[in-house]
Amino acid sequence: MVVERYTEVNPAKKVYRKPDSQPKTRKKGKIVGIKRTEMAIYITLAVLIAAVSIYVLSLKMEAYNYQNEKSSIEQTIAVKNGEISELNTEITYLASYDRIYEKAQELGLDLNNSNVKVVEKYGED
Repeated sequence: MVVERYTEVNPAKKVYRKPDSQPKTRKKGKIVGIKRTEMAIYITLAVLIAAVSIYVLSLKMEAYNYQNEKSSIEQTIAVKNGEISELNTEITYLASYDRIYEKAQELGLDLNNSNVKVVEKYGED
């Protein structure tokens, strides 16, 4: 007869690691390292670009306002020139020889060539 040996199999012992005295910390790596001076330069450039763009826009707005004011003044000048032209036409009509002759006849005046004098118009040579 065959005798087998019976042995008890113990599971493998678990090995426990002793925790290190200092816990490990993982440092976050930077993809792009920007120094403080570089960051200050970038911020300064951004502020400078914003200030210049605001200044340019204010100049454009001021030019637009001046253009509107100029067009309104030109329109007023055109209206005044039209009025001056109408008044000059009225002056020409009122100073015409035929009208003066009619007014003289209405007032009972007669034409006497010895009493007629030639007068130059004011402002013209």
